[in-house]
Amino acid sequence: MSREKLLWGLCGFLTAVAAVLAVLHVLSGAPGAVFSGEREAPPEPEANGTDAAPQRKIVAQAGNAVLYEDEFLEGLREAFGKEYVQQWLRRTVVRLEAQALGVRISRGDIDREIRRMQAGYESEAEFYRIMREQLGLTEQDLRDEALHRLMLEAIATANVVVPEADVEAYIREHPEEFAPTRDIRYGLIVVDTEDHARTVAEQLDKGVDFELLARDVSLDKATAPWGGDSGWISEDDPFLPEEILERLNGMEVGEISAPFRLSDGSWAIVTLLGRRTINPLEDSGVREELRRELALAAAPSLFDVENLLLKKYNAVDFLDAD
Repeated sequence: MSREKLLWGLCGFLTAVAAVLAVLHVLSGAPGAVFSGEREAPPEPEANGTDAAPQRKIVAQAGNAVLYEDEFLEGLREAFGKEYVQQWLRRTVVRLEAQALGVRISRGDIDREIRRMQAGYESEAEFYRIMREQLGLTEQDLRDEALHRLMLEAIATANVVVPEADVEAYIREHPEEFAPTRDIRYGLIVVDTEDHARTVAEQLDKGVDFELLARDVSLDKATAPWGGDSGWISEDDPFLPEEILERLNGMEVGEISAPFRLSDGSWAIVTLLGRRTINPLEDSGVREELRRELALAAAPSLFDVENLLLKKYNAVDFLDAD
């Protein structure tokens, strides 16, 4: 077993679909026909003193062709209704079983799960941007997904006991997964030309604060809002440009580099903010995470657990029977 990063694309996509359909489900009040062709926009009602029939709400129009809200909702029901109902049933039975077992998931548990989901992304902001742009997921959607998964895992492993001896045996058999890692933290200013970089360097030599300059002039969107601060990252991080790492390797903490050219043609100045060595086995959370993974490996699959819960709580999809 390897301690790999979790892949959340598929379940995240289903969450997005479910969230959208949940809103549409609330809006849906009356059944309607699936839009099957062009319809002309309705004429304005005549002011003849009689009560006019309530008008159907139009949600889209092209020329004289219109799409009414009831047709829109019915079309979504036909296209995605089954997926939404199945998702709702699975989430509901997991919540019911978690309540029955007394499972408690804290905010801190969800925060840690979110951080695991962010592994491999350049930054927290980059993670949320990609989730929003590619999958339509908000931060709350992701927290809801994390809560569901944590409850499901707790249910699946409720009767699984992982002895300490098994944890120690795994560590002995996979030493490469627990080797100490070296982290680095640096400040970064990126500008477009060499002349601009030299102007910035002159300002730094005169005592202008690096953080203030980074906020004001740096083109690096990932670090500029934080005064150029990269945060702690592994020296092996694939997103760390080689030119920056090579420059930092020869620097002392607090030292500021001369301007240098990046591979994309822009120019950079860096300052080394810190170095540290992390021994994973000194963190009790690492052992607990390993115990969790071993328990999941010994438990039934999460998909099978959900299916068992659907039977236990007599889950019925009445929409599927229509």
